[in-house]
Amino acid sequence: MRIACFSFVWVALLLAASPSPAQVESITTLKDGGARLDWLGEQIAFDMLGPGDFFAVYVMNSDGQESRCVTCGHPDLPGRHTGQPAWHPSGRYLVFQAEKREHIDVRFESVLWPGAGVLNDLWLLDLQTKRATVIREVENAPGRGTLHPHFSADGRMLSWSEMQERGSLVKGEEAGLWALMVADFNTDDASVPRLENVRSYIPGGPAFYENHGFSPDGLRLLFSSNFEAEQRVENHISTLELNTMLLTRLTTQDYNEHAQYSPDGSRIAWMSNTDIRFAGTDYWLMDADGSNKRRLTYFNKRNHPEYTGEATAVADLSWRPDGTAFAGYASKAGAFASKTRPTKIILIELSR
Repeated sequence: MRIACFSFVWVALLLAASPSPAQVESITTLKDGGARLDWLGEQIAFDMLGPGDFFAVYVMNSDGQESRCVTCGHPDLPGRHTGQPAWHPSGRYLVFQAEKREHIDVRFESVLWPGAGVLNDLWLLDLQTKRATVIREVENAPGRGTLHPHFSADGRMLSWSEMQERGSLVKGEEAGLWALMVADFNTDDASVPRLENVRSYIPGGPAFYENHGFSPDGLRLLFSSNFEAEQRVENHISTLELNTMLLTRLTTQDYNEHAQYSPDGSRIAWMSNTDIRFAGTDYWLMDADGSNKRRLTYFNKRNHPEYTGEATAVADLSWRPDGTAFAGYASKAGAFASKTRPTKIILIELSR
């Protein structure tokens, strides 16, 4: 009954809700069941629970139509969970995480799913030749994995997070210790693109680091981390200048994650639990320097037209190429990697 209620509330919300004052013009559903995503041109790549009870990578039109699975039953792939896709700007390649075909035992299967990345390698799918190849393979050992690949706007670099040590009960290490990774993406031999000059960054010392990709000019990495957290449930958005190693923190309180630069680099959209009394997250927007922060959605604010009636969590997002909107995914709070709770890819149209 709770799941049915959730679905009903979303239908009512998306048909009748008023936009948030001055920032959001409309909120609509693009895809039921979709999750982590990346938007390029007129296509959106995303992951979703697919055949065999495994997450798989799909591609659909930007209006949510004509969805097709590009990893289901692929003969080159391990045949297990795949997800967290990233478009190469050329549109020819998709990079994504894939669970190893065979690996050491883990206590909870959910750590293998795309949102967690444990024992996941990075794979590249060539949409022209239909071949898939592993481009970053981690050791088959505890505390290893990959997460959140992103290409630079010119396609010459790839960034991602890579797990260094598994999680523990120690404050700040619950999600494990990770590093930010950057490599050159070499397509000189177009049949076999490869990563070169791989470098690793741990700018605030051992901590959780989640990669959110490059600034449009390729000079900065945007990421979230708990390296300065004072509370267990605290995470902040920061930037790292790749040439100077200058570290700039953009958020100062609560839990913040899933930040993305707008295509022109002037703004950053992200999710936060700021001003939410209990569980849940909403989308926020700030200028690229961290100023002018404003809340965009109110899914968790009682008596607001957007209120869903229960704790709702929003997560990964990707901007429309013209910067007038972004797509993100939402579910019941705490359900980012769930196989049983409903998720939706939603479109947030912004005021111009």
